[in-house]
Amino acid sequence: MDVTETLDQLRKDVPGCDVAAFADLSSSMVLCVSSDAKPAQEEIDGLCASASTFLNGVLAEGASAVVGDGPLEVAMTADGSEARVFLRTKASDNEVLICLCHPDTELGKLVDCGRTALASILKSE
Repeated sequence: MDVTETLDQLRKDVPGCDVAAFADLSSSMVLCVSSDAKPAQEEIDGLCASASTFLNGVLAEGASAVVGDGPLEVAMTADGSEARVFLRTKASDNEVLICLCHPDTELGKLVDCGRTALASILKSE
């Protein structure tokens, strides 16, 4: 399966996942997006910036006191209209999966399926 197919499958497997994106934080670029309605370029650019902030920035540094040393592998944010989930693996600090979902999406399932999808993408590179 290629990256697009993997992201499409993730969205099919997790009801409420509207956008799944694969990004490279080292280049600050979203490399592939799966969505029924293509997000505006500004939103896509913002996703990568948010992933960097949550996984590498001040928020990640603050979380390290709670979750321990090493890079964060999962970060989430939610409000009444949307949940955002940012995932990476220990094997690759810079390549991340970003998901935008309904706030009632089963986030545990999303994280599990997202980890599987990300591992598949990294394996195929």
